[in-house]
Amino acid sequence: MVLVAVYLFQRFSYIHFIFGVESDFHPYTIFIINKFVRLVLNDTACLVIIYALFYEKEYVRVGSYVQLLEMFFVLPVYLVVKLSLEGDTEISSPLLSQFHRLIVNPTLMVLLMIGFYYQNKKSAQRS
Repeated sequence: MVLVAVYLFQRFSYIHFIFGVESDFHPYTIFIINKFVRLVLNDTACLVIIYALFYEKEYVRVGSYVQLLEMFFVLPVYLVVKLSLEGDTEISSPLLSQFHRLIVNPTLMVLLMIGFYYQNKKSAQRS
């Protein structure tokens, strides 16, 4: 449900919700904060789904590491490239569009869930 809500409100300005005003901020700051909040909301919802599906704290730990990697390494690279090449527009070039989907959508977490499912199936077959 949270993933659907984040998708439906993707044009929502989270900076206005957090600080109460957005006119005092540079458009790049608004863009960065909105992308960061969407990333955190999407990935946190996926961590909850991972725990609900598998009941494994180890899987949540691995998912948290992926989230941190995405947040501190992949997102900054995306923001630098996006803002330097295209500015703060929501429309991206074909090259950055795929990178945008990887960052803003919980693509890495969904792939992680598929991997966990496959691992569970393989370990169940061995037993």
